[in-house]
Amino acid sequence: MRIDDEAPPATRRGDRPLDAMVTGAAYAVLALLGAVVGVFGAVVQLWPVTPAVAPALAAALAVFALTYLAGRGMGSRAGAIVPGTAWLVVTLVLSAQRSEGDLLILGNAAGYVYMAAGVLAVVAAPLLVPAKNPAGSWLTRR
Repeated sequence: MRIDDEAPPATRRGDRPLDAMVTGAAYAVLALLGAVVGVFGAVVQLWPVTPAVAPALAAALAVFALTYLAGRGMGSRAGAIVPGTAWLVVTLVLSAQRSEGDLLILGNAAGYVYMAAGVLAVVAAPLLVPAKNPAGSWLTRR
């Protein structure tokens, strides 16, 4: 018999509606943070610094830090995917040229480095977050 089976029903993890609301709110905040980091990175990568790609790399590092730490903090890979997806949507919108000709992420070296390194960070961070159940646990029952 597991310890979870002996716990009163009200104290088991995930049984209360408040747990679901708090988790949903945490994911919403992570999505908002991903969007904010996307806007921040789009502006930062334009800074005229030598070498020109240094701000873009720093912004991509911030994307990786946010997604990785969000995944670790939420205890799941979904915690890393949510802000990464929000970052990707904002970045794609800000890299599209408007009818007036305005855009924030230019088609220069810094813009390409920011987008490529950011996408790499969004893909790598969830892969580095440990899974809740180790691989093979369904087979070995451990």
